[in-house]
Amino acid sequence: MSKKTSISKLAKWKRKEAKKKLSPKSLSKSRWTTTKQEGRYKRWRKSVCEMNKRKRGKSKHYICEKCGKQYKTTRYLHAHHIFSWKKFPDKRYTIKNGIVFCVPCHKGFHKTYGFDALDTPKLIVEYLGDSSKSVKDYVEKGG
Repeated sequence: MSKKTSISKLAKWKRKEAKKKLSPKSLSKSRWTTTKQEGRYKRWRKSVCEMNKRKRGKSKHYICEKCGKQYKTTRYLHAHHIFSWKKFPDKRYTIKNGIVFCVPCHKGFHKTYGFDALDTPKLIVEYLGDSSKSVKDYVEKGG
């Protein structure tokens, strides 16, 4: 098989995979059943980040709750649910149910605790250590 043939097969495979990602079946697997829910989530995320900025960043920077890195934008930050999105639907859009992590800390949390974090919100307190008393209080009260 020539080099040209193998490249064209690779290109066809990539196009096929790209189409799968955009197919109606893959789009229906989204957590958003309506655009209203997506808008609600975006407002929740923005509110969580703004609360972090006011509480920890002194209105100038957003700060990761774990490592304390400061960011001027939310591009490198994730809003994480303390009480799981799936297991606690009544707390999904509660602003206090959010915590801000930078991307490496967020990945580190999920790499360390995996799916156990969905059932036990106390794991986030363990992961943060003594860095966030407000999160500890929120978890102990049960939301």
